[in-house]
Amino acid sequence: MYKYIEPFGHHVWGSSIGEMWMSLFETALEHGEITYDEGRQRKSLQNVVYQANNYNLPDKIIEKYAKKKNIDALIHLTFEGKEMHDFDVRPSFSPGAMSYHARITEGRLLEYVVKRLSSIPESKKAVMSFIRWDDYNAVLDTPYDDYLPCHTTIQFRLLEQDDRFVMNTISHFRSIDAFQKACGDFVVTSMLAEKVKAELSNSLPKKIDYGVMMGVITDAHIYEETYEEAKLVINRYKSESNV
Repeated sequence: MYKYIEPFGHHVWGSSIGEMWMSLFETALEHGEITYDEGRQRKSLQNVVYQANNYNLPDKIIEKYAKKKNIDALIHLTFEGKEMHDFDVRPSFSPGAMSYHARITEGRLLEYVVKRLSSIPESKKAVMSFIRWDDYNAVLDTPYDDYLPCHTTIQFRLLEQDDRFVMNTISHFRSIDAFQKACGDFVVTSMLAEKVKAELSNSLPKKIDYGVMMGVITDAHIYEETYEEAKLVINRYKSESNV
């Protein structure tokens, strides 16, 4: 589901991360403006707000309609691999930059979030920031073959209720490939939330339930090379789901 709200822009949402993903790239297909990024044609939306009311895994829609190799690539880059590589149909940067996994490990980001919320559950500082100081040097050195993480931050927010905590997960993306990569981005964000929740369950006295996954995307786009494939996927989803 999606809606344009003047003057704020497009809002997309779903009952699951799969529904949210479908809504995101359908909105880009139908309402995105033709723009160019380093000579490459895209349909793009600016300043998109998104929300999924549930981010439990597995997600049936993503398992059925997303490309498994794209999901696997982002899982690898977040939990195993040491170096970034671009699995876009037309890669836009060379391999070699630090992966999300390397950034999480070297920066002790997961450890920080868990310790912060274990000590101060109401904290607003439980944020993973993926940009490092040396990324700026790399961009300055090679501005046409550089890397800066698309997913810039994730905040884990606990809201205390009578007998439990509710954990919302809030992100900022400076840029997102709404069709090829957003599905994997939402999956790995859910997986990171699972790890945080599991660790906190050992240290907090109350049960933790998932709240919503939400965030802002500065630039959500679909590249020209994938227009037709994206249309086929959304049409298949609608016909099989009676949407």
